[in-house]
Amino acid sequence: MTIKNFFLSALSFQLIVVFFSPASAESKAPKLTPKVQKIVYEAQQLMEKKDYLKAQGCLKKFIEKNPQKKHYLVEFTLANALAMAGKDREALPHYRAAANLYPAFAAAWQNMGKIYFDIKQYDEAGDSLLKAYEVNEKKDPALLYYAAVSYIMAKKERKALPHLERLVSGEIASPKTEWLEALLKVYMDLGLKENAFSVVRKLIDKNGADPRWWKILAQLHLQQTDYKNGLAALTIHSYLTSISLKDLMLLGDLNNAVGVPLKAAEYYEKAVHMESNPAVYEKLASAYIGAHKPAKAIDALNRALEKKPTAKLWLMLGQVLYEEENYDKAYDAFDQSARLDSKNGRAYLMMGYCAFQMGKKDAARSAFQKATHFPKQRKMAKAVLKQIGSIVSN
Repeated sequence: MTIKNFFLSALSFQLIVVFFSPASAESKAPKLTPKVQKIVYEAQQLMEKKDYLKAQGCLKKFIEKNPQKKHYLVEFTLANALAMAGKDREALPHYRAAANLYPAFAAAWQNMGKIYFDIKQYDEAGDSLLKAYEVNEKKDPALLYYAAVSYIMAKKERKALPHLERLVSGEIASPKTEWLEALLKVYMDLGLKENAFSVVRKLIDKNGADPRWWKILAQLHLQQTDYKNGLAALTIHSYLTSISLKDLMLLGDLNNAVGVPLKAAEYYEKAVHMESNPAVYEKLASAYIGAHKPAKAIDALNRALEKKPTAKLWLMLGQVLYEEENYDKAYDAFDQSARLDSKNGRAYLMMGYCAFQMGKKDAARSAFQKATHFPKQRKMAKAVLKQIGSIVSN
């Protein structure tokens, strides 16, 4: 089972492209000259009409005419015009120029981070969004979360870790479920299992009705071969959502592992109604055998053989019938197994035992002689043949 692909495979976010009116400029920002105010206002009016090309043109012309008087708001507005026209890569250097001209301008870092994210340069997106958070006077935790997510997407979980831990600590705001989800993923990716246990329990405390957390808790327990607790968590998961064939089989396997084969059989019975392949029936019959329910095992095997007879199913049926001392039917089952798989020496060996138990020594001798051609059965078959010869001679 994989535990790594849960939450972030399709994670994306939208950052608003910010427009500033000259009157709203921050007091610490570089001073706005009348010329800058005028050109920014004109460009914004054009952009509101979706005339991005004309807005770009007037801003670029202004920059060309005033190369010594670069202003962050002109660069930023030009970057917005380019980004809104779908020219993301062309917008980036202008966002960068705006940020360099006014490093405390959070909007430039934020929009630059969005562009980097959209073009899948996730590490750069994380750095930009982290800077946006640091210079943002409001300290918006969403920016810190987006930065962390970007690092995760860049497979830089170590860079994401301290920011997510800070978010879920409650230091900034009440932890959100998505913050816990992201931290859980990072802990699992980094192999920090105890930390992951702590987070998934917090998620269960917040919303224990969400089956995802119980599934993850089960997986964490199973990674540590803690079958009992893994089974408990997976059982709760099965009560909260429609259960898949894979999980039904796992529940059966886990019940077998903790020594409850009859309960395992219940899950395997449900599984055969979803997919009646021989492997599922084999597990079902084995569970009934383990639970000392031979009649149910025989019934399960007969059902399977009606659908798709295999050498292994016939062999299993023969074994159960032999244990029940039904040697005649057991012989026929082993014979069917041998017909479907002539390379299975065990079927011939067991045919010999069945015939021997029924007093059919010629049939037993024939079956044991065939069994001697198989390395695993040779020694036993020869020993029984010798015993049969001794009986006949006496």
